[in-house]
Amino acid sequence: MKITKIGLFAVLSVLFLLSSCDKDESQPEDENLKKDKPIAYDLSISVPCEGNSWVVSNPTATEKLVVVGGIKNWTNSDDKIRTFFYAKTEGKIQVGIRAKLNASASFKITLGNESKEISLDANSSYKDYEVAEFEIENAGYQFVELEGISKEGNSFGDVSDILLGTSSWDTDISFVDKEWFYWGRRGPSVHLNFEEPANKNITWFYNELTVPVGKDPIGSYYMANGFSSGYFGMQVNSETERRILFSVWSAYDTQDPNQIPDEYTVEPLGYGSGVTVGEFGGEGSGAQSYWVYDWKPGTTYKFLLKGESKADNSIDYTAYFYAPEVGDWKLIASFRRPFPTGQHLSRLHSFLENFNTSMGDEVRQVNYTNQWIYDTQGSWTEMTKATFTTDATGNDGARLDYDGGKEGDHFYLRNCGFFSDNETPNTSFSRTAKGITPDVDFSKLEVPSINSSTQTLMDRTSWSIVDYSSQEDQGGEGDTGRAIDVLDGDKDTYWHSCWSGSCTATAPHNITIDMGQVNTVDGFSFTQRQNLSRTVKKIEIQVSDDNTSWESLGDYVLEKITKHQYIHLSGTKAFRYFKFIAKESHDGTNNAAMAEIATFIEE
Repeated sequence: MKITKIGLFAVLSVLFLLSSCDKDESQPEDENLKKDKPIAYDLSISVPCEGNSWVVSNPTATEKLVVVGGIKNWTNSDDKIRTFFYAKTEGKIQVGIRAKLNASASFKITLGNESKEISLDANSSYKDYEVAEFEIENAGYQFVELEGISKEGNSFGDVSDILLGTSSWDTDISFVDKEWFYWGRRGPSVHLNFEEPANKNITWFYNELTVPVGKDPIGSYYMANGFSSGYFGMQVNSETERRILFSVWSAYDTQDPNQIPDEYTVEPLGYGSGVTVGEFGGEGSGAQSYWVYDWKPGTTYKFLLKGESKADNSIDYTAYFYAPEVGDWKLIASFRRPFPTGQHLSRLHSFLENFNTSMGDEVRQVNYTNQWIYDTQGSWTEMTKATFTTDATGNDGARLDYDGGKEGDHFYLRNCGFFSDNETPNTSFSRTAKGITPDVDFSKLEVPSINSSTQTLMDRTSWSIVDYSSQEDQGGEGDTGRAIDVLDGDKDTYWHSCWSGSCTATAPHNITIDMGQVNTVDGFSFTQRQNLSRTVKKIEIQVSDDNTSWESLGDYVLEKITKHQYIHLSGTKAFRYFKFIAKESHDGTNNAAMAEIATFIEE
């Protein structure tokens, strides 16, 4: 058949259209369809919950839920749990969890501004669950928040790790690893090391500090006057108790004060009314004093420390505290330290630390406003330069939420809370000199008197136990364990809360003692069980004339040591009955033990 030019053109046109249709069908698919494709998960990073998780705004729940192995005992859907990590860059990141569930449960998981709800089936062993891909919008600290939505069993299961990926993030994510769990949960300590004037023998160190409102969580120690052999500052010990704390290290290297030889013992030279003096251990060891005082954030307090050598091969350190609410300088304590590092004050510094692991997610801050030294020539010199440093927790990168330096006319320190804006450690700062010489009249300061008094234990022959909450009298402690054993004069016998058989006594525990007559006393003496098992930490003392109406003398803290511990009252007190209340033990259990309880007079 003969094909004309016109016919050939028509055939070619049809073939072209068919070819065009084929090309259209091979075009890329709709972007919305691509989004629904499953993610190829690569969860190569495991962030252990044990070292990096906190319950939001609930330290009590944190202590219960975040334990060895991770998140456990999680039953309350109101407990939102955040696991923190540091991202050195931004971008998309995959998230998963490693969990074990006795029954199925559903969760809401949040990172940044995105949330994902997932349901997990029961699994008798730990399993890795993929969650979703999230966006990290800015480098710095992030958290993955777990919120329990519903559960078929009694709990939301156990979570050991938050999983992150892909492997491209391996060098860009940091967190608290196993070697740093304890110190990482406390967070980094931060310091200001003051530049001391040259060629001065420093006798006095003066400092002022203010804690901003809202920056005073439990577990904070705002140390004002640090020196080569100790530290002096103020603490937040609980919701109801704050302290002024002054401690001096022994030159003998040990963590146990019971091991310090007599020639190395830091000796108390005197202390103010209401101040408790004892020993400490665990981070070095030595002598410690504290005054329970309800200081307030937003108020400026003054600290004054003296260092002077008065006896051979020793130096005396004396601490005074000024509260504007009181309006006068108060003697805290004076200690004599054998084997001194020098005859005057040296290595002057301040620091900020958190000593409560359940509060490591809370920001704290302190401002230092006026630092001066007084030398042996009788001159005041202002210190206006300081170097900001952090501890090994910060230097090794376990935690990066450290900060310090200068703001306006003062120095400051800030730590914990997982903030990402900070100054560089080992940076020096200068503040503007205020020129306001400390208003201190040394002649009016209370002078501690060496061996000004001795504690004489009162005769307990006629004393008796009239009440107790529980005692171990079922043989669980052999021939001891009864309440009456605290009065027998034998430190190797002791009272123990009941525990054997069907007994399940819980704290607080109490023992009521009748002295047989009204006595006037200056304080109380306590001797812990000598093997230091079930030692009592927090106590309350109440007194009465009739065993009916009671007056509380306050709460006190006992150290975990075998020696006698004395609680000095702010003034003499007359009463017949007193009640010892054991509120908390050093080992954190409901059990408690005490070897001896007595009262004393000072002579």
